[in-house]
Amino acid sequence: MSWSLVNRGLDLCEDQQTVSKSRKVDKQVLAGKGSRHQREKRAAKQRKVAEQRQQQLKSLLGQRQGVSALEKYHQNAPKDRTLENIKLLKKIDRKCTPLEYVDKILNQHSKQLERRAAAREAGQGQGKNKPQKETSVFSDEDFERMNKEWLKLY
Repeated sequence: MSWSLVNRGLDLCEDQQTVSKSRKVDKQVLAGKGSRHQREKRAAKQRKVAEQRQQQLKSLLGQRQGVSALEKYHQNAPKDRTLENIKLLKKIDRKCTPLEYVDKILNQHSKQLERRAAAREAGQGQGKNKPQKETSVFSDEDFERMNKEWLKLY
C-alpha cells in the first residue's frame, strides 16, 4: 500500500471518531442541559421531523401502489342527484311569488317578443333574406350566335 492511501484511511477513521464523540456530547447536552422551555421546543421539533418522515414514506408507498379499476370507476362515476333535485323542486313549489312580479315578468317577455317580430318583419321588407335572381349581360341570341361561330371554325 502506498503512503497516501494509509494517510487517507487514518484521516477517515479520525473523522468518524470525532463525529461519534461530538454526537455523544450533543446527546448529553440535549438530555441534561437547557431550560424546560428549550427541551419542549426540541421535542416539538423532533416530533415534526418524525411526522414529515412518515408522510414522505406514505407518499412513496402510495406512488408505488397502483389504483384498482374499481376505485377509478367509483371516483369518476356520476352521482345520482335525483333526491336532492326533488327536494329543491318541493321547496320551489311551496314558495309562491306575488302576482305583481309575475305580471311584470310576463309584460317584459311579451314586449321582447313583439320587438323581435317587428324586427323580423322590417328585415323581410328590405329584401335581405330574398335570394336575388341572377341576370346576365348576354341574351340567348348572343349565345346561339357564339355557338354557330365556333362550330364553323371546326
